[in-house]
Amino acid sequence: MHILKLTSQLLSSNCYIVISDDKAAVIDPSIEPKIIIEKIKVYNCVIDKIIYTHAHMDHIIYGDDLKALTGAQIYAHPDDWLLYKDEYKNGAILFGMHKTFNENDINLIDKMVLKHGNVDLNIIHTPGHTMGCICIKAENFVFTGDTIFYESIGRTDLSTGDADLLFDSIKNKLFTLPDETIILPGHGIKTTITHEKENNPYVY
Repeated sequence: MHILKLTSQLLSSNCYIVISDDKAAVIDPSIEPKIIIEKIKVYNCVIDKIIYTHAHMDHIIYGDDLKALTGAQIYAHPDDWLLYKDEYKNGAILFGMHKTFNENDINLIDKMVLKHGNVDLNIIHTPGHTMGCICIKAENFVFTGDTIFYESIGRTDLSTGDADLLFDSIKNKLFTLPDETIILPGHGIKTTITHEKENNPYVY
């Protein structure tokens, strides 16, 4: 498995590409499709999955465009359905944009396992930042979107956010993962479950 990280200069959000065998899954397509496609050429693979950790504009802005170019299906949790068609709920208006999105093709639910080449993508429903937030565990990594960051957590003052649910998701779902699990967040640098248990001031 190869993991590539690209960070949007405009939105400061992280886009991850998970490559296994000849397949590539793009998690949170915040980077222009031509850059993503160019980046994976050396791996001789095709993009067959586009996965949203949640439906905020800074994470999904290029999802529809990437789907149009590659034919890949979009995977997301159905509890974020209301955000796609509303520029206020999906946060586009915070960036001065009037942008809406198509709904996802395939619904993800808690404990679903997506087969991706030789890798299992394990879906963890982590509501709080939005109701449809998910994290994705692959081997010793977990992609957390805006649920948890290095010594910080996602905000809960946007549409469908809920602080109690966020704390519950972190403590009872993410913090039950093995301590050595590497967190790859939607913004900022990587961290580990151990580090966040011991140093995240928002959780304890």
